Amino acid sequence: MNLNLKKIASGLILVIGLILFFSSLLNNHLNLSLIYLTSTLIIWVLYGLILDDFDVRIFAWVISATGFLLAISVFFLYGVEEVPHPVGAIVFHAGGIAGALGMGLFSLFPLLIIHQLSSKKTTSPATHKLNENDATPDPELDSDEWEFATEKELQSGEFEAG
Repeated sequence: MNLNLKKIASGLILVIGLILFFSSLLNNHLNLSLIYLTSTLIIWVLYGLILDDFDVRIFAWVISATGFLLAISVFFLYGVEEVPHPVGAIVFHAGGIAGALGMGLFSLFPLLIIHQLSSKKTTSPATHKLNENDATPDPELDSDEWEFATEKELQSGEFEAG
C-alpha cells in the first residue's frame, strides 16, 4: 500500500473518532464519548501495527492530545456550572476541577518520556583536570623495601603515620 495512502487512512481514523467524540459530547454523553475515543485509539494502533506503520513518537503525541482533550471535556462538564441566579453566574466545582487537573497531569507523561528518550544528553564521568595550583599527586610506591617505624620516630615529628 502506498505510504501516503497509509498516512491518510490513519489520519482519517483519528478524524472520524474525533467527530464521533465531539458529537456525543455535545449531547452530554461522556460515557459514550469515552467509548468512541478509546475504540478509535485502539483501531488506530491496530491499523498502524498491522500495516507496519506504527510510530511511538506519534502515538505519544496522540495519547497526550486525547488526554488533554478529555481533561478539558471533564472540566467543562463537571467543573463549571452556570447557575440561573444571578444571571450569567458561574459556579466552580472542586471535584470536577481536580479530576480535570489529574487527567491533564497524566497526559503529560508520554510527552515527558519521549522528551527524555530523545534528548541526547549523555553524562560522562567528570575527569579531574589538574590546574596549575594543584599539586601533583604522590606516586604510589610498590616496593617491598620498607620497615616499621618505631614509637620514638613517630613522635619525633619527622614522619607522618599513614
